[in-house]
Amino acid sequence: MSNLTLTKAELTRLLSVFTWISFGIFALIAFIQLETLQKDYWLSLRYMSYGIAAASAALFFFITWAWKWSWVARLMRRSVVHGVWAGRLQSDFKKEGGGSVDLPIVFVIRQTYLTLSVRSLTRSQRGTSSLEALSRDEKTQDTHLSYVFKLDQPWVPGGKYGSGAGELRLEASDTILRGVYWTDSPTHGTLRLKRVSPDVEGISCFEDALRKFPA
Repeated sequence: MSNLTLTKAELTRLLSVFTWISFGIFALIAFIQLETLQKDYWLSLRYMSYGIAAASAALFFFITWAWKWSWVARLMRRSVVHGVWAGRLQSDFKKEGGGSVDLPIVFVIRQTYLTLSVRSLTRSQRGTSSLEALSRDEKTQDTHLSYVFKLDQPWVPGGKYGSGAGELRLEASDTILRGVYWTDSPTHGTLRLKRVSPDVEGISCFEDALRKFPA
């Protein structure tokens, strides 16, 4: 089950829009049917239900598709991070021989207006988020993607399961994610990713991403 990732301000804006749409449709129907309504005031309940039903349909359309439109996202002040992101991971983990880790990584981020999930993919590991947040700093107007993840190594004999957290900032007109991460190994490092596609379908492992989006 996905967690809700809306901030209080975003949820308030969404409920306000829903309320105004419901009232607007009710007022329009009531104005058109004013003569009938004057004869039977109980019809106002029916017209109100029409307004709520129409607003519910509009809300479903919005949270499923329309929120991704750039002008709608700006209006609702909700950044769009849905898509495939490819880049580099640098870690303080020391490989055999003393060298640090620098490797390619892919993020598959699935987002609706209400929910968010982060899937990280490398050649040897997969990570899945268990808690996510997309927040905007009102002072700096920076948008941050924060997440807690579970890490696994399903193809490595005796591979361990681990967990960690990441804090990434959206940059360059929401096309770059850059930040840091930590694991309970304990290790930490940096991430820099660029959005390569809004299409997340058909990617379940690093090799899928490499075939679809060759470096």
